[in-house]
Amino acid sequence: MIEMVASSIVLALAWFAGLNAIASALAALAGLAIGRMDTTGRPRLLLTIRLFPSVASLLFVGAMFLPSHWALEPRDANETFGAVLFCLAGAGALLLVRSVARAIGVAVVSRRAGSGARRATERPGVLEVEDLPGVSLTGILKPQILIGPQVVSELSASELDVSIAHEVAHREALDNVARWFMLCAPDLLSGSAIARQLELSWHAAAESRADARAVKGDTTRAVHLASALIKVARLSAGWTGTIPAPSWSTLNDCSLLEVRVRRLVGGPAPAAEPAANRFRLLAVGLGALFIASPMLAAPLHRLTEALLAVLP
Repeated sequence: MIEMVASSIVLALAWFAGLNAIASALAALAGLAIGRMDTTGRPRLLLTIRLFPSVASLLFVGAMFLPSHWALEPRDANETFGAVLFCLAGAGALLLVRSVARAIGVAVVSRRAGSGARRATERPGVLEVEDLPGVSLTGILKPQILIGPQVVSELSASELDVSIAHEVAHREALDNVARWFMLCAPDLLSGSAIARQLELSWHAAAESRADARAVKGDTTRAVHLASALIKVARLSAGWTGTIPAPSWSTLNDCSLLEVRVRRLVGGPAPAAEPAANRFRLLAVGLGALFIASPMLAAPLHRLTEALLAVLP
């Protein structure tokens, strides 16, 4: 049994690394293909491309390879693995270890950035934090909206309302979860120029979507949000407190300030992207896995055995 478990781990890691490399190459090609497109309204497309390598390889190993291998591999099998397989397994293990290390690092930074004293406000679900440059959405599983005291004093009631609505839009879209996954994704694409471009494009598209959902097609709310962005940017420029964690959503982003303000005040208020039906997508995905896994179990096991026979 111990030999079976050990061989399953080695093969799973090797499959993970191999499929990850193929999926990363496909994602890179897709990233290059859409590089010149206007992706302002396509945050879900950008996120899908960025996370495709890690999601595809993890689902393949966890939902298809391991069940088929455990069901069809004889318990008394005595297989020997070559150098290529061990190199692939080592690469897969390094990807997973790097992902865990990044997750721990993000958690530490988030804990440090959110360690300031929090006070309840008159608005439900909104907390005031002394050491915060603006308005932020913090947390992954139970995100909270945090706001700095200077922002409360500088913004009008209407500006504050639409600023909070912007962070509520991020919370409803699960944007902090998306940020966390992109930061910690166990794939070969991480750290590359294409990955950075996809992440930056997604960030711009997610901010545009949150702006649109916050203003709700109302020109007056759009002007209030533009005014709030400028005021928060001015306050953040001279802030000496703790910088928010990389997995947080923040109202202010200097690199996107001009584009967002021009979009908000330059014409009709932008329309909000329709919300995705997550339960339907999850049901379709699970249904496809449920159907495909038994059908592909035997061919996948035969392919694994054939690769073991030819790999040095």
